[in-house]
Amino acid sequence: MKLINMSKVQTGLVLVRKRANAKDKDAHKYRMLTLKSFDPKGWLNDGELDVFFSKDKLENKYLTNKGDVIIRLTIPYTAICINESQEGLVIPSNFAITRLKEQNFIPEFVALFLNSEIIKKNFFKSSISATIPLIKITHLRDIDIPDKQFAVQKKIVELNQLQVEEKMLLSRLMKEKEKLAKASINKIIMEN
Repeated sequence: MKLINMSKVQTGLVLVRKRANAKDKDAHKYRMLTLKSFDPKGWLNDGELDVFFSKDKLENKYLTNKGDVIIRLTIPYTAICINESQEGLVIPSNFAITRLKEQNFIPEFVALFLNSEIIKKNFFKSSISATIPLIKITHLRDIDIPDKQFAVQKKIVELNQLQVEEKMLLSRLMKEKEKLAKASINKIIMEN
């Protein structure tokens, strides 16, 4: 089923239209998605979110909701499914928002499919601009999502979740080992 037939697909907010000065007491403060916050492995890095001050209260269509599939429009074209703890973030125009209206699809499954290598190659081939290859929204809307049984989608999502959790744990372990190695080296250097 084509993405446009199962969901509403649109781009995020053009920030310059709403940006306010941080010192303006009438400004509305939001946390915002950034390109850096989209880990290429398919998860949102909360430590890389930014702050956005808006002149007006933003419409809900520009804020993340549970179940949204947010797609980075530039390389590496990462898609992330928003969970409950990630609601209310501003979605800038360098991302596309997909809100499913078809109940036969699991948002996490759609994000997984959009993160598959074959789809990313497809995005790259059809992208516009040679300098920064950008996905065309019309092309994104025409992506055909395989119609898998709900139980199969659920199993695929669960397997992927286990893999993501393992990658995150390994990533944290590597960072801790790097810190430990640095501290040990510094200690040895500082002795005598």
